Amino acid sequence: MKLFINLVIVIFIVALAVWQLVKSLRRAKKGKCAACDYHCPIKQQMTTRKMRTIKH
Repeated sequence: MKLFINLVIVIFIVALAVWQLVKSLRRAKKGKCAACDYHCPIKQQMTTRKMRTIKH
């Protein structure tokens, strides 16, 4: 029984990791980074540079 529970836990963890990888690869194909949902400093800097180039 312990072996079965451990296998279920391992399968769940591996499936979650694969799902995250597939999700990030799909976003990468669209040209987005994996963290596009967050307002990270790199994203803020990129948007400000885009706004500066549009104004000039």
